[in-house]
Amino acid sequence: MSTSPSLKSARLTNIFLGIIVSALILGLLILGRPILLPVFLALFLTLVLDPPVSFLHRHKFPMWLAVLLTLILVFTLLYLLGWMLYASVQAFVRELPVYQTQFIQSLQNLNEALIRLFGDRINLTDLKNIDWLSTLGDFSLAGKIFSSLGSFLGFVFQALMVLLLIAYMLLAKKDISEKITSSFPAGQADQMTAIIRTVTTQVQKYLSAKTLVSLFTGLSSLIVFLVFGLDFAILWAFIVFLLNFIPNIGSIVASILPVLFSLLQFGSVTVALWLMVLMIVIQLIWGNIVEPKMLGSSMNLSPLMVILGLMFWGYIWGIAGMILAVPMIAAATIITENIPALRFVSVFLRGSNDK
Repeated sequence: MSTSPSLKSARLTNIFLGIIVSALILGLLILGRPILLPVFLALFLTLVLDPPVSFLHRHKFPMWLAVLLTLILVFTLLYLLGWMLYASVQAFVRELPVYQTQFIQSLQNLNEALIRLFGDRINLTDLKNIDWLSTLGDFSLAGKIFSSLGSFLGFVFQALMVLLLIAYMLLAKKDISEKITSSFPAGQADQMTAIIRTVTTQVQKYLSAKTLVSLFTGLSSLIVFLVFGLDFAILWAFIVFLLNFIPNIGSIVASILPVLFSLLQFGSVTVALWLMVLMIVIQLIWGNIVEPKMLGSSMNLSPLMVILGLMFWGYIWGIAGMILAVPMIAAATIITENIPALRFVSVFLRGSNDK
């Protein structure tokens, strides 16, 4: 049975409309990053902060006071952490010429070792004649770090905006449910409320577990760094904490960076290897044993979709997008499961063990 020309035309029209809408959404996400990214960060941080706010509210604190106390505590912790990181970065910038000199010396030693091993059998003339000092001087890493510190006030302004959005979202949580109930028919309102509740519960569970695991991973790494005497231990521990939110890739990068720096600081392969072993043990314990037990099977997402999501959101919003990728994929999975026309999307997003 042949398809009528009008039906073919309608299908082609739908395909082209889908492509156009997808392109528009992509452009909106890229161009709207200064507005959308703080909103999404505030939304997911609201899910993390909702349990302590609810705990205080259940214990007879007014909602506004519970939100205020929680935000004051969070702001204080962030301020102290920011102050320590700022001091660590300043110290790192001051010591950078020393590490540049050590790096140049290491490269020269490697060059001499290769020449002794291979002699004239390979052409090392270019490597031998490189002026490493001027090459690194042209890169001016210290200057780039100082210029990035100049945007500190902009970062503080965005952080205050996010905190303000979090406050409004926490206070408006009850009003949203009431507005949905009064705006839609009973069955539709119940379905929307159930979807929001499921999304909130699962994403909240993921973010809470990931935050705790990342925190303990960072603290465990900090202890190891202090025992080894690694310079800027707090800075490296914070990098471990932050990158641990990025699945798979983040934990690998978080382990490699301090190990490479230890090789530069101590000039010892043995020390670097022992540090690498301990970093792998820490990641295995917290990431492969503790975290799966905390999450259970509630985040049964396709590994391929997670990797693609990391690539997509990393391209759109950078590191922040990679951190938010998994919660957004989980939310999209739950929402599409409850919309019959989009249920096929959830099938691709879910892992293979989903029944």
